[in-house]
Amino acid sequence: MEAKTKVTKEVLCEEARFILANIMAESKYGRQNSYDDIRRVCEGAVSIPFTEYVGFLEKSGYLKHDLSKESLEVTSLGEDVVNGGSLTELTVQAVAHFKSARRSKGRGDVKSSSGPTKAPPRRDRYEEPRSGDGLSAGEVLDSRYEKLASIGSGGVGTVYRARQVPLNRQVALKEIRDLFSFFAEEQRPEIVRRFTDVVRAHAELAHPNILPIHDVNLEKEFPYVVSELCPNGSVRRLITDAETIPVGLSLKYLLQTLHALQAAHRERVSHRGLKPENMLIDAYGNVKVGDFGFSRVVERDQSVIRQVYVGMGTVAYMAPELFVDPTGAGPQADIYALGIIFYELLTRKLPGRRSPMPSEIDPKLPEGLDDIFDLMTRDSRTDRYSTVDDILDDFNKIEGLNEVMDKQQQVLAAENPLNEIKFKPGATQPGEVPLDTTSVESSAPAGATAASGAAGSKRRPYSFQQRNKK
Repeated sequence: MEAKTKVTKEVLCEEARFILANIMAESKYGRQNSYDDIRRVCEGAVSIPFTEYVGFLEKSGYLKHDLSKESLEVTSLGEDVVNGGSLTELTVQAVAHFKSARRSKGRGDVKSSSGPTKAPPRRDRYEEPRSGDGLSAGEVLDSRYEKLASIGSGGVGTVYRARQVPLNRQVALKEIRDLFSFFAEEQRPEIVRRFTDVVRAHAELAHPNILPIHDVNLEKEFPYVVSELCPNGSVRRLITDAETIPVGLSLKYLLQTLHALQAAHRERVSHRGLKPENMLIDAYGNVKVGDFGFSRVVERDQSVIRQVYVGMGTVAYMAPELFVDPTGAGPQADIYALGIIFYELLTRKLPGRRSPMPSEIDPKLPEGLDDIFDLMTRDSRTDRYSTVDDILDDFNKIEGLNEVMDKQQQVLAAENPLNEIKFKPGATQPGEVPLDTTSVESSAPAGATAASGAAGSKRRPYSFQQRNKK
């Protein structure tokens, strides 16, 4: 008899998103959202019967179930959840719903109008997590790394602030544990193989703006990778909590990330999952890009991993080609993602279908940035920048950069620029908190087949040049 395992509120949230993301992705792949097809993909990877999840998501307005066609459709609220929004509300609703269902039905299955209920394959009950669950503080791995605190969790694993015992220094330790619960046991060797490949490829990259990997153990039941600890969090924290973001700092972080991508692309390594969460900020206030290629670990293909995994990729930053041919996507997908992040840094908003250009939101921006943003985020790869070198060439032609950027620190900062930034009341201040290296709220997701609804489908319907010809 299989042992019972707790279903925490975090699991409820992620598994609900997992189902929604699969429905969206199936639609993007040109398939009908058949109830039975989605059930076959999802039911073996979730802890509570699939029909119960569908009932909850439909009742809460995240999903529509057409009984006459036996099809499923994600609502706008559901799309927002897949993209990392309203997760607190989703979690509260899920906890209330499933606790109520368990009280009324005891330990039996909850009936649903969506079809016959199948017993859960792994876990079949909800329990509130006890204080300290998942934190494993004080645990020592391989007599070398002592876990001090959990500082973030995302698509691939949980990140800990840890102490490297022999050197008595603090590092970031990412342990791959929860990921395996989403896939069948026979898929584990393929996931470990892919993880090994991407970690080794990342470790070969040496650049001031690429997060260095210090150590790894790929032989353990739960592999882990050790990297530099960046004490100022991520660009996501800056976007979320800073009262204002100086234009010069946005441009600096764009340049730093461009140079990181340039170095990686020259080594034929693409990120494929770039987002603000893996643009980490070190002690000097410089960006260091992490998780190169990590989306490849759970990337969907037709032979080994068929289901869509919501833990990787944020839909808003994913280039359209990642939904059609993820294995064939390359450097241009990174350029697209960075263009979206650049817009978000400049405007504090994600670009939508009819979003204004950056200069329309902030007229003080140097002329030419609109064109660079536009050419970075074209839906068609033939219209998009093909290399980082092309972007840098255009960037260097922009007039007025010296007015917003320090000539001596255009790329690398010698003193932490975050010290000059005010953060919102109640937000954590620089130096007060550990990293927010990755986040469930955004994991979207990262560049794998997380879900459908590429940012291009929500953005302006014509190009910047076409706009100006009107």
